[in-house]
Amino acid sequence: MPAAFKRFWVRFFYMLSAAVYDRADMITSLFGNARKIQIDIGCAPERCRVIPNGIHYKRFCDIPLKEEDGWTDIGAVVRLAPIKDIKTLIYSFYELKFRLEKVRLHIIGPEDDKQYAQECYELVRQLGVKDVLFPGMVNVLEYMKKLDFTVLTSISEGQPLSVLESFAAGRPCVTTDVGCCRELLNGMEGDELGSAGFCVPPMDREALCSAMERMCLRVEERYRMGQIGKKRVEQFYRHEDMIQNYKQVYAEVMEKWQGSDSV
Repeated sequence: MPAAFKRFWVRFFYMLSAAVYDRADMITSLFGNARKIQIDIGCAPERCRVIPNGIHYKRFCDIPLKEEDGWTDIGAVVRLAPIKDIKTLIYSFYELKFRLEKVRLHIIGPEDDKQYAQECYELVRQLGVKDVLFPGMVNVLEYMKKLDFTVLTSISEGQPLSVLESFAAGRPCVTTDVGCCRELLNGMEGDELGSAGFCVPPMDREALCSAMERMCLRVEERYRMGQIGKKRVEQFYRHEDMIQNYKQVYAEVMEKWQGSDSV
């Protein structure tokens, strides 16, 4: 996209944002940094409310840890699309196989972009990297039993549900530093549980490979991080809490509207 054209669309976006923020009674966001961006664009801080995503914790919390079989199994629950940067993951896993032999990579999810998916399959073939599986669409609840930890290599994210689901199942994560992934791994303000994984720069093959290697080798640390992630979801990212928070927001706004009508 030409720079001038991009600047035009950025200005147009800011104009729309300013118009919406000026008229809205309340603005919600998924995480703290998104709220900060909204305020920087021009939204009044008192109108901004953070409501995190929530998942059905009870569906995942009783999934047993993988039975020990001498292998370390890494899962990526993703759409096969460029924004998920599966190619960097494949390259990093290729390097990991030179360091560790008994590791497997499960790239789980639909072919959202069929051409990109074919390029990923071809990259695996060209590199000759072994133990990369593409099971496609699966029952994640059942497939999680096969995994030791998960990885997300996106170049852009918001608040990924796949990370929360992995945590709820007691699986720690390696993620790129996009969206609120770092916040999910290390905790938002008021969360002192500890770290539930490793965060690396986007498209950094070496950092990603090293983080996966550490997760593979340090089994006790991996277990501890998995339990921290599980507690984090239980305390802060439950579906029922998310619904209740939105109900509270709507109740507050309706009360304000009704008060305005009575004046």
